[in-house]
Amino acid sequence: MKEKLIALAVFLIIMAMLPFMAAKCSTTDKIVLKTSSTADSVEASTDNLSDSDKILCGIVAAQYKDDYSEETMKAIAVIILNNYKIDPDSFDTDDKEVCILEKDANSSIKEIYLQIKNCVNSAKEISVKFDSSEKYIPFSNISNGTTKKDNSYDYLIAVASPWDCYNKNYDENSECVGVSLSGVDYLCKNGCSAVDALKWYLPNAEIK
Repeated sequence: MKEKLIALAVFLIIMAMLPFMAAKCSTTDKIVLKTSSTADSVEASTDNLSDSDKILCGIVAAQYKDDYSEETMKAIAVIILNNYKIDPDSFDTDDKEVCILEKDANSSIKEIYLQIKNCVNSAKEISVKFDSSEKYIPFSNISNGTTKKDNSYDYLIAVASPWDCYNKNYDENSECVGVSLSGVDYLCKNGCSAVDALKWYLPNAEIK
């Protein structure tokens, strides 16, 4: 009986200490993140990039949302690089909603610009082809639970995207052809790589 009481007392003491231990960990994490952010702000300059790469980073930055994962941003970069190569004129780079260059970025986007630059560099290693050809990949922020078929993109097929309904901006009337960025983000946050998430939405494409 005495041993059980001692074990119970130790258990209660440990449980009582958990909130303080968690708070300490949280504080440490904030310090690390703050330090990393400061270092990143120095390294994130795009001055050493070509004009084309600066534009690509800007277009990817314009698609950024605060809660997107890094793999989501990499998947977006793959789409942007593919589409820019095929039809650069489809992007109005003077429009700040289409392209946010580092010099024009607000503080929150400036903080993650190194990440964007890294995602663009990583995306250059990934190719997307349909029957050995590169083709334009349409995308939308969200779908209504499935992507739709469109005769303008006969190389794409409709796929289920049920996780879009978990998004706070879900709209049952949303229409999406090609890739749902909300769906990609859900998949990436649940263990998929950028390539795996893109393969779900582009099952008949060769992605490597």
